[in-house]
Amino acid sequence: MAETKVKKTATKKAAANEDIVETVDFDDKDLDKSVVIHNIAGWNVTFALRNREGDVLLTKKSKQRLPRNEIQAQIYNGNKLFSGTDGNGSHATIYIEDKATRIWLGFETADEPQKIFTDDIARKLFAMSQSEFEQELPNYIATSAEKYALNEAIERLGFNDYRKIVYASKYTGYPLR
Repeated sequence: MAETKVKKTATKKAAANEDIVETVDFDDKDLDKSVVIHNIAGWNVTFALRNREGDVLLTKKSKQRLPRNEIQAQIYNGNKLFSGTDGNGSHATIYIEDKATRIWLGFETADEPQKIFTDDIARKLFAMSQSEFEQELPNYIATSAEKYALNEAIERLGFNDYRKIVYASKYTGYPLR
């Protein structure tokens, strides 16, 4: 069997107008390597394994290791927990923490990260003006899992902008404690 090698190279502009070349090497022999996946939802999620017998249970906000070939099989079989609302990982419930895997799957590039809720997104939203916040919130927070994650991030990161917190609480439907 012939060994295939995929090499993706992306160029990103730095602040000093220098080119930073980011290379992700990915051999097909690496498909058995396990990478960390993270459930961003506030509830348990489960799915049947495609490459072997059994199921995976990810408890609330938990992390677990899964082989890349199983992640690929889940995505190719349309598991929206991984593939998100658009099939390219946007607004997914399960986040793949390995950047090389996300790039290989086409979920992100060096110039554009995967469209999924993170603490950095929460910080970005709370740095906006009130009107920008209200306008942009639906673009960043689209699923129930992301709504829950936003609510958790507000408490965990200690945001104190009352009007944004009230608006976010109404938008998500989750009252803050």
